[in-house]
Order: sequence, then structure tokens, then C-alpha cells
Amino acid sequence: MASFGTSFMLTLISIVFMSIAPPVTSNRLTDTNIKHLCSKANNLESCYKLLKSDPSTTNVDARGLAEVSVDLASKKAYKIHSLINSFVNKSHDSRLQNIYKSCSNNYNDAIHDLHVIKIYLKSGAFKNIPVQVKDASDEIKQCKKVFGGATSDGAHIKKRNQEVEFIISIVEVTSSNLSKN
Repeated sequence: MASFGTSFMLTLISIVFMSIAPPVTSNRLTDTNIKHLCSKANNLESCYKLLKSDPSTTNVDARGLAEVSVDLASKKAYKIHSLINSFVNKSHDSRLQNIYKSCSNNYNDAIHDLHVIKIYLKSGAFKNIPVQVKDASDEIKQCKKVFGGATSDGAHIKKRNQEVEFIISIVEVTSSNLSKN
């Protein structure tokens, strides 16, 4: 019987504390918040559409949105990195292989930078993020510069580079918002 009384009291205390705690959704971003953030990116509509394509953005706070943007950038960078590596293996021209390898190294470094951003997001080290965002962006720009229009694949990779650059610009916007909070 004493066990029932203790259990009842613990349940009652838990209910009281849960009713005092602020609601979990108090810091959740609304569509209006996301659009406002996207207005700072290169293309508001594309930014908003991309972020909302991830179902987890329906219930995220500012940090969660930054994590979503990093995940989107990482996924795109991984795909392009794999594509470039496939060109390295297909090419028999040593000059082109060197270009592909250089670009592959750039993507490898950008992927690493995005991983570090994810770590900073989880640890709350927001002030360190801008340097990593710039480094990731610079790596992609370097690939674009090295690649130029060296082959017919160059136009395809150039377009993909622009996609990654755009997503990284969204990472910059979503993460810079954190240091203001």
C-alpha cells in the first residue's frame, strides 16, 4: 500500500512540473520565420522550397533548421563527390584525371568542413561555424575554377557545383542566425 502512495505522489509531482515547464514548441520556427531567413539567401523561393522539402522542418528550432541545411548540403556534396570519382575512374586522359582528382579532393575537404559544422551545431560552438562555412564554399569554388569547361562533363559538374554553393549559402544563413540568438 505504501508503494501505491509513493507512486501516486511521484506521478502527481511529475504532472505539476510538466505543467510548469514551458511548451516544447515555444522556439519552433514558423513558415514565416523560414521565409524570412531564406530572404537572406540568393533565392528566397528556392531556399524555402529546398528547406521545406525535408519533412523534419515542420517542427524545428533555429539549430534544427541549420542542421537540416547542413544535412542537405552534405548529401548533395556526397553525390557530386561520387560522380566526380566515377569520372576519375572512367578517364584515360591523365590531364583530365588530375583535374577530376583535384576537384574530388576539394569535395572531400568541403564534406569534412560540413561535418565539422555539424559538430559545432551539436556542441553550441556557433561562433566557429562561419569559418567552416567559408572554407566549404571556397572548396567548391576552387573545384569550379579548376574544372572550368575542361570536358563535356565540365558543364554538368559546373551546374552541380552551383547547386552545392547555393545550399552552402543556405547553411550560412541558417547558422548565422544562431549566433544572433
